[in-house]
Amino acid sequence: MPKNEVALIYAVFPTAGEGHDVCRRLLQERLIACANRLPMVISHFRWEGEIEAKEEHPVIFKTSPAKADAAIKRISALHRYDVPAIVQLSTESAYQPFAEWVASETA
Repeated sequence: MPKNEVALIYAVFPTAGEGHDVCRRLLQERLIACANRLPMVISHFRWEGEIEAKEEHPVIFKTSPAKADAAIKRISALHRYDVPAIVQLSTESAYQPFAEWVASETA
């Protein structure tokens, strides 16, 4: 595994408070090194045959590739949606000191 590899996990939450709570839990459990809570977005989607538009609160979680699967499982377990939007993006081009910090914080 290259030293400059970082896993990014994008997820959305129904409220800012829920996103905040999940961030804190994953930090406490050392499943992530940090997270960015983004401003509210309007998500458009089809759910159970109906077209919906809802306010959601995106979060980008930063973790080591070794912890990504566990972080995704934990986000899913803490999430109230039946099918939460959780997407992992991996990179091999992170700034090396940052990637090393992520690895140390999730060790």
